[in-house]
Amino acid sequence: MAELLTPRQERWLIGLLLVIMLVKGALWSLAFPLWQGPDEDDHYAVIQFIGENGRLPDEADVWLPDEVALSRELADVGRLDYNPEQRQGWSDQPVGLREAEFDSLPLASRTSTQTQITAKLMHATPLYYLLAAIPYRLVGYEENLLVRMQVQRLFAVLLSSPIVLVAYLTARLLFPNNQAMQLTVPILVTFHPQLTQMTAVISVDGFFFVLYALLIYLCLRVLRDGLGVTTAVFIGLTFAAAFLIKPTINGFVPLVALVVVYDWWRRKGARWPVVWAAVVMNVIILPPAAWWMARSWRLNHDLFYFNPVVEGHRIIQNPFYEYQFLPHMLDYYQSVWGGLFVTWWAHFGWVDTPLPPWVYHLLRVLTVLAIAGLAWKLGRGWAKRPSFPQWQNGQRMAPLVVWLFLALTILVPVLLLQVYDLTFWWEYGNGRGLQGRYWLGTVVPMLTFFTLGLLFWLPQRWHPAAHWLLRLGMVLFNFVALLGYILPRYYL
Repeated sequence: MAELLTPRQERWLIGLLLVIMLVKGALWSLAFPLWQGPDEDDHYAVIQFIGENGRLPDEADVWLPDEVALSRELADVGRLDYNPEQRQGWSDQPVGLREAEFDSLPLASRTSTQTQITAKLMHATPLYYLLAAIPYRLVGYEENLLVRMQVQRLFAVLLSSPIVLVAYLTARLLFPNNQAMQLTVPILVTFHPQLTQMTAVISVDGFFFVLYALLIYLCLRVLRDGLGVTTAVFIGLTFAAAFLIKPTINGFVPLVALVVVYDWWRRKGARWPVVWAAVVMNVIILPPAAWWMARSWRLNHDLFYFNPVVEGHRIIQNPFYEYQFLPHMLDYYQSVWGGLFVTWWAHFGWVDTPLPPWVYHLLRVLTVLAIAGLAWKLGRGWAKRPSFPQWQNGQRMAPLVVWLFLALTILVPVLLLQVYDLTFWWEYGNGRGLQGRYWLGTVVPMLTFFTLGLLFWLPQRWHPAAHWLLRLGMVLFNFVALLGYILPRYYL
């Protein structure tokens, strides 16, 4: 299916999408009041600590800076439950940012900790915070808290926006002769509402999603071209960076291992290059991983992360330890279809601003149709499925084994979260309250499957119109979410 764009025009369009991602992210970042992103105050506190002290937090550094703690009280963070008629007024006026009060916070409060409020991310993996401390020192350092916070939001937008380019490269690789899919997938990613929000607030998640999506793309390159030293180096660097931002990337280890083993198996008579490339990959990954594991063990008494219950960041009341595997599994997958599904698409602020129920019901119907369309196409087109040579030569879309791998990138995080949630129940008598934002690293394959599954129901002659409908629908979804729900939530 041709979009009739020249390569130059296509590159300009993708460049325009990148600019849109940046501008849109900046607008969304301005829409959210102070600390209304998930854990935003805690993320910022670590950046401020490093920027002010010039070092990483150590064992004794466990408190929020007083400036963050006091501003959190001024901003009513966490104290205003969602209600369609209830607005977040911060002053005697209908809309008030209490800027004078933020300005009056003493300069010493940037580093003092007299409020003794625990900072739950102070001992988290530090790479993103180290990077963010650079603009903290260089841009707006002499300004008030609101300016310094906004600088950090814009930095998050800057680091997160390349996911548009990764989406485009992935679509080109999967659909070498289908320009419509090469454009639809990055457009859907660009305007996905929940991804837009998560990349417009101060959080490690946006940059983590870029690295996660990049790992998926690099693994697809291995499936198409084989594992060479160059690709192994890129995978190693990407994984190491992701690990030092969020150790949950460990869930990707079996996927990388599966791709490497598969490439080793198929290259009979030429397997040693795969082995040496895998060695290079591990040489890059293991030193930073070992450094963090040693540091985390010293700070958190855990090899990868701090435990929010043990460290007192999460107080569990009325614990319930009786969960068995099957009842938990049923409840867990019901929550995937409910909470994870909803908060993956559009559920804003500190997960307190939903859209009307009919929106999520419509999305569920479309998702079921897409899944059914994929299954129907698989059964109907089994004999005519594309082969590796056809894919490698750019004649047809990727073969079945590639789509099985992409399906695993979506399913493995859900399975691992299920195990993690169950063990948390057994140990502490309470779950983790999983959110769909943890799943956004798979947004590229997810939206690719979503698009393909819906298109499979339609005759080929309707595909151009369907592509435009999907694109315009996602753009409209993004505008409606911002103008119809986020701004009224806080300001109208």
